[in-house]
Amino acid sequence: MVVLMAVPMGMAQSSGDDKDPSIKPGIRRLHPERERAKAQKKLQEQLSRKAEPKADPWDTSDEVWGTVDLPRGKVNESGTVEGRRLQHTSKSATEQAELDSLLAMDYSITEYGYRRMTWRDLPVTTTIERLSPSFVVSDAGDYVSKYVSNERTSNEVFFAFKMAEEDSLPEPLRLCVHYCADDPIDFDQLIFSIDGYDYPFYPVETLSGELTGGLYWQWSDDELSAPYKDLVYALAHSHWAAIKLMSTRGINHVKMLTDGQRADFAATLDLYRLLGGTFSANR
Repeated sequence: MVVLMAVPMGMAQSSGDDKDPSIKPGIRRLHPERERAKAQKKLQEQLSRKAEPKADPWDTSDEVWGTVDLPRGKVNESGTVEGRRLQHTSKSATEQAELDSLLAMDYSITEYGYRRMTWRDLPVTTTIERLSPSFVVSDAGDYVSKYVSNERTSNEVFFAFKMAEEDSLPEPLRLCVHYCADDPIDFDQLIFSIDGYDYPFYPVETLSGELTGGLYWQWSDDELSAPYKDLVYALAHSHWAAIKLMSTRGINHVKMLTDGQRADFAATLDLYRLLGGTFSANR
């Protein structure tokens, strides 16, 4: 037997979606910092992929340039940026009143980042004896890190210098860039992004050519004169860095510099200074 029950008018069952919007509880975003934490996690995933070898070392299909804001502070192993509070601890029932009072506070994230670096004439804290095993002298007489490849098919960014024969002092420090891929680039400007700040560099002249197998190469080799002192210091003291090759063909290439490359910048600058190298104001 089916029992029918009368339902008083106005008491009909309905879903929460049928409620009048004016009586729905408001939605409060307690932790706007979580969106930033997601972005930092995405950045870490992208940066971790930089160690994976590619057929084209300058391939930028998954580079971070322009896709995620590069960090303005040092990223630690947990994926957060030092100086930012990204963790949340659950509140107990007894703390609910305190939580309610905190909802009206400003939860915006304060940026704690690195400052733009400028040249500082700090003393060198290592010795020639310690640095020498990490360097070789090339056939052209260049002092370079032994980890730098001089092959036409290499992709490298590094410092180099020669020793002058007349006074046994270093000639000007140089910035060398080696590019090789399956498409020509014809770069005429370099932009280094270092700890969140851009440092432009303009090569005076480049060499380029084509190899068998459909590969194209382009090299630049320029003296680092006094106007580029800040760039030199920043590369040698960076926490992270990327180089952007500006192409005359309209296709730019971006490359994150590895920890080893950044360490080579620092070691080469130290050796250069220990051997008597300076930045002359008239260069």
